[in-house]
Amino acid sequence: MGAYGAFWRNYFNFSGRSTRSEFWWPYIINIVIALILGFLAGPQSSHWWTAPFGIATVVFGLLIIIPMWALIVRRVRDTGVKHVVLWGVLGVIFNIIAFIFGFIPTNQFK
Repeated sequence: MGAYGAFWRNYFNFSGRSTRSEFWWPYIINIVIALILGFLAGPQSSHWWTAPFGIATVVFGLLIIIPMWALIVRRVRDTGVKHVVLWGVLGVIFNIIAFIFGFIPTNQFK
């Protein structure tokens, strides 16, 4: 749990380095938390984002964006890879998000 505590303590720390364990433990723990919250939010209603666990899932996702980016930057720096690669990774992430938005149905009640 030391790595997960360091993850939150280094919320805005984009300098320095992160070891593999400092990267993977928060990554895995955050995925498990998101899966649990998403599972609890899903069956409650067709509008899961308005349910209490749906709201918790969204809030948790927003809370971990910046520290995850900081963690990725520190991990990339630790591996010795050039920062240009990081921009490519962010581009892939944004394309995946756009791909997912492509499957969301049109809001017919607007």
